[in-house]
Amino acid sequence: MSRRYPENSDVATYLVNVCCELQDLPGYERACEMLASLEPNNPHAAYALAGSRYVNLRPVLALEAFENAVRRFPNHEKANDARKAIAELEPKVDEILASKNLTREDGWDIAALFERAQSYLAQGEYDKAKEAEKELLKLLPDFVSSYNNLSLISFAQGDLEGAIAISQKGLEVEPDNIHSLANLTRYYLLSGDIKSSEITCEKLKKSQAPGWDVWTKKAETFSYLGMDEEIVELFEQVKAKGELREASVTGYFPHFVAAALARLGRVEEARKLWREAAKATQASEIAQANLDDLKQPVGQRHAPWALPLASWITRNTLEELAALVNSNSKLKDEQQIAKATQRYLKEYPQITNLVPLLLKLGDPQGREFAFRLACFAKTPEMLAALRDFALSQHGLDAMRYEAAIQASEAGILPESMSMWIQGKWQEDINLIRYELHSEPTTNHSRRVKQMAATAVSLMKTQKVEDANQAEKIFKKALEIEPNSPDLLNNLAGVYQIQGRMEEVYQLMLEISEKFPNYTFSRISLARLKIDEGKISEGEELLKPLMTRKRFHVSEFSSFCNAQIELCMAKKQKDKANAWLQTWEQLDPDNSQLRQWKFRLTGENVLKKLSQMSGWKL
Repeated sequence: MSRRYPENSDVATYLVNVCCELQDLPGYERACEMLASLEPNNPHAAYALAGSRYVNLRPVLALEAFENAVRRFPNHEKANDARKAIAELEPKVDEILASKNLTREDGWDIAALFERAQSYLAQGEYDKAKEAEKELLKLLPDFVSSYNNLSLISFAQGDLEGAIAISQKGLEVEPDNIHSLANLTRYYLLSGDIKSSEITCEKLKKSQAPGWDVWTKKAETFSYLGMDEEIVELFEQVKAKGELREASVTGYFPHFVAAALARLGRVEEARKLWREAAKATQASEIAQANLDDLKQPVGQRHAPWALPLASWITRNTLEELAALVNSNSKLKDEQQIAKATQRYLKEYPQITNLVPLLLKLGDPQGREFAFRLACFAKTPEMLAALRDFALSQHGLDAMRYEAAIQASEAGILPESMSMWIQGKWQEDINLIRYELHSEPTTNHSRRVKQMAATAVSLMKTQKVEDANQAEKIFKKALEIEPNSPDLLNNLAGVYQIQGRMEEVYQLMLEISEKFPNYTFSRISLARLKIDEGKISEGEELLKPLMTRKRFHVSEFSSFCNAQIELCMAKKQKDKANAWLQTWEQLDPDNSQLRQWKFRLTGENVLKKLSQMSGWKL
């Protein structure tokens, strides 16, 4: 609306309020500028503009705006707060100007132009930011900060080669500039030039050059490379120098440290730092997102992540991908989708290098982006990335499990392997992709259907007298349709209710031999063997079904029940949980899942309740 009605002050007012509620600080500053321009005599707009520049760390522009507001509206309710801010900002501004060998007389306009350029960059106004930076370089040809910002603009606009070239120009002026080295390390990494990235990063580690928020810049760069131990070491250096408070102004430094600590297993220390970063800082949103994600069950967490997807990939590149997806949205053939995705990767080869990094270090959006892209493309590089991701401890269990299946089907992982599931390594995870269907497994005449339904209803009572009646009905039905494995299987069920176990075993074996594709009898027999403690016999009966990939829904339910019972009998609770997870992914609404979940986890819950309440269980 603000773009459509740029002269409407009501829209600008709404935009100010919305950005404030969303804690969109760059957007808030931009909206305040719009409102103050439209309503120059509005004291609230004048003070809001000054405050927006203050929270966005624009000291020169903030001082200018506060002085203007106090001069024009000296009796406003915010005037005294503004005077305090002026007293705080004046020495800081003088210090900033002095660091560039400038004074208020000869450097004010330059400093204001510099901050305005930074503001445009943060707001995504790239053309305005580029114009301001070029104007600065006319005034100060060796102003490295402008080179750094111009490189960021080039990257944001999708010109990675241009961003590298501009960063190199900045380093010609100041070879140890931390921001230039950090940016160049990142650009090399994202372009796939790993060797150059590592060389530049080594220079960055050694650099002690002064600059704005250099600790955060180093930690951010190390985060791209997954250098967790180096980030923690940096944290210790900052604490030893007594500069932690200064380094934590934006909240990003403690956030980067928290992400590194969490990846190193020091989760409680990470939570503490994220809580600090979540308190009204620029990093509050990403810090809180990590904290919220850690509340999920261990197998459903993406955390920790240090950087959002927008830090890894440009908006233009994402828009190109969106156009590709939209243009191929009607494609149903997997080969067509794969070819379309492969064309995209050829056009943007740097994305191929990004996928493994995003699978390892990305936020939920970034990891999902990389995962889907790799699954669609199925190139050797993408399949290798999926394999490595499956073998890692990063991201959601379900996502890694799907990656493992993709890699297994491509022949680069076995059909059974160890995986990190529910926060620990679990062995013999089955990677076969099962297909479930609900098609009828047998066909009966209407009369036999009615007879079978009546007999099954009698069986459900589990009473011997009802079972006797059901036996007569099933035998009459078998006279009509003698080659019906389901009728025979139900008859075996009747024998079980009656306690005729030898006949149960004999009949089930006959069914298995005569109807090898009918699984119920084999599974039922295996479950009986397991229940009687004949574990190896039960396991042998189930083995032929392990390579079967297509099941009826009810067959699969019985099969998973048997596998979980086998695992529990062998005291392999982790493996039982893995089978339960496989079952839940394919048949999430099955009523039997809840019973197994309680059996597998309820004991621990009861123990915790016992400890809390003093009960003895």
